[in-house]
Amino acid sequence: MMLFRKLLIFFIVAHCCMASALSSDRAQPISVSADYAERNELTGLTQYRGNVIIRQGSILIDAEEVTIHYEGDTVSRILCLGSPASYQQVSLDDITLVIAKAETIEYLLINDIINLKTNASLARNGTFIKGDTINYDLAKGTWKAKGDDQSDQKRIQLVIPPFKQTGTAMDEPVRTGASLENLEETS
Repeated sequence: MMLFRKLLIFFIVAHCCMASALSSDRAQPISVSADYAERNELTGLTQYRGNVIIRQGSILIDAEEVTIHYEGDTVSRILCLGSPASYQQVSLDDITLVIAKAETIEYLLINDIINLKTNASLARNGTFIKGDTINYDLAKGTWKAKGDDQSDQKRIQLVIPPFKQTGTAMDEPVRTGASLENLEETS
């Protein structure tokens, strides 16, 4: 029974946390607004500071400081710092919004991976994950989270929304209107 329960939780979490980026996002221009910007053509780095807002299609990044790394003319990595910095994007199903927050967000565009470090949280479709670090693979829809013995976030927290049942088959999670702020209030 215990093994069945663990497998059920694993499949529920895997189903709830799958998110593929909208393919059209990559084809959209990147729009940046900030209080300060500096570009170094030799190193391929652009740094923005002060209320930085970046948009590309459904992607929205909000941070205090952002460094964009280029390989040629292509953005390869975005490093965001904030208290917290945030990343959000509509998933492939065009219904679900993925929201990630952390003091450091590293978005590796080439690998389609987001690394959240220090007071990290991730929300999608009513499921919330909170820990010291979370590594989220957008392409595969998988995540890994861990706590940190040296900080306040010693263990991860996971909240899975209730499922409604009709007959014997399980339906999609019930959308309760919960948000990351609700999780932060309970911890």
